[in-house]
Amino acid sequence: MKRRKLKGFVLPTLYLLITISIFTGVVMLGRDLTLMGKEYDFGTEILDDNVESVVVEDTIASSTIESPVDTDNVKIGVHYYSKDSDIETQKNSLIYYERTYLPNTGVLYEGDKEFEVKTVFAGKVTDILDDEFFNKVIVVEHTNNIRTYYYGIKDIEVSVGDEITSGTVLGMSQNNAINNEKMTCLFEVYHNNEHIDPEQFIGAKITNFE
Repeated sequence: MKRRKLKGFVLPTLYLLITISIFTGVVMLGRDLTLMGKEYDFGTEILDDNVESVVVEDTIASSTIESPVDTDNVKIGVHYYSKDSDIETQKNSLIYYERTYLPNTGVLYEGDKEFEVKTVFAGKVTDILDDEFFNKVIVVEHTNNIRTYYYGIKDIEVSVGDEITSGTVLGMSQNNAINNEKMTCLFEVYHNNEHIDPEQFIGAKITNFE
């Protein structure tokens, strides 16, 4: 049987095909690596979004506790009573009712006209109660085991179960059995079920109370 001799153009053609195959493989590999890089970048973007979300939540959690009233038009009539205060301060921290002096467990705000009463921080309205001295009382639960009480509220604008933000108007002040001459609101703060001085609470960071 005769041995056939390859023609001169066959080997160069084979070399060319092999070269094209190698080049195509390298290009496809590079494209796959690029796509992998894009997927990695996408994962990074998601991570960045999560980090930003956490930062926003931290900013909210560390916000300043606001006043429940507009202090330009309303003043403190009776301060919080503390056993550690001096005698003169304690005298100015008593509520007089029916010939009896009662230690004030909050801050009693007074105004010549009706004024808005607002929540001091974001929370949930958990109760609206009746009080023999101040009529309606609104209770708001906050983070870090804090509860705030707003006594003497009329024209109430919230309901039990409402999730409210800082500065939400709860209602209006009114006169009551404690003071018939002024429009008043008694504001109390509980932390871990114990009274604390509202004047030290207002203006602080919520993260200070853990």
